[in-house]
Amino acid sequence: MVEWCQEIMSKIKTELTELIDGEVDDSTKAKDFYSHDASMFELRPEVVVSPKNSDDIKKIIKYVSSNKTAENNLSITARSGGTDMTGGAINQSIIIDMTKHFNTIGEVDSQQAQVQPGVYYRDFEKATLTRDALMPSFPASRELCTVGGMVANNSGGEKSLEFGKTEKFVNELKVILSDGKEYIVKPLKQAELEEMM
Repeated sequence: MVEWCQEIMSKIKTELTELIDGEVDDSTKAKDFYSHDASMFELRPEVVVSPKNSDDIKKIIKYVSSNKTAENNLSITARSGGTDMTGGAINQSIIIDMTKHFNTIGEVDSQQAQVQPGVYYRDFEKATLTRDALMPSFPASRELCTVGGMVANNSGGEKSLEFGKTEKFVNELKVILSDGKEYIVKPLKQAELEEMM
């Protein structure tokens, strides 16, 4: 049984490596590192993928959808800083690490900013402070966490009672859903909703 599982996961590593531009790592070191987050849980992944772009993520999602069986139980967990305290950043299948290539801070002004999910909050805060702005959800893990993790967990912190949690500061998200397609998710005005319907 163990040999069969290793054979399947080796095949998955080979196929993902051929499929995407990013890196695929199944080394013991990578598996050990990504088997923990800030929770008390431990789940050892079979492979860690660092996608280079959105197309890589789409391909990984489509690959998992096409190849998932009851035997291999393929799944994906997106991970950035790994500071989640609920076990949400670990799994036993495929980890997608967002910190390696999805770490760009886009346009920043005093009212809004564009940022990729793998950007560490500490770096994002430096960029916003140059514009006299701050995203005040301010989690305790702010030196280690990423903006993507903050959004995924609706993080709060010492300033949340006064200013609110992360959800209050998210205007729009570009996401890739389980169908492998990219979407913009944002609040709609009544007229926009009616037009879409």
